[in-house]
Amino acid sequence: MGGNPIVFDWSLVIMQLIPILIFIGLIVLSIFLIVSITRFLKDKTKNDQELLRKMDELIKVMSRE
Repeated sequence: MGGNPIVFDWSLVIMQLIPILIFIGLIVLSIFLIVSITRFLKDKTKNDQELLRKMDELIKVMSRE
């Protein structure tokens, strides 16, 4: 009758870690999306300004003719 009287239940640990891991995953996903959207909007603003500059040049060329 030797043996360990304390039995460690891994299923309980796993069941408690799953919600924590899901929560951490959602936080990481949220941060990633915020950074991606910020970069996209920054690039979009730069591209829009470039487009407006080119359209202004085109209008000037068209008005000369």
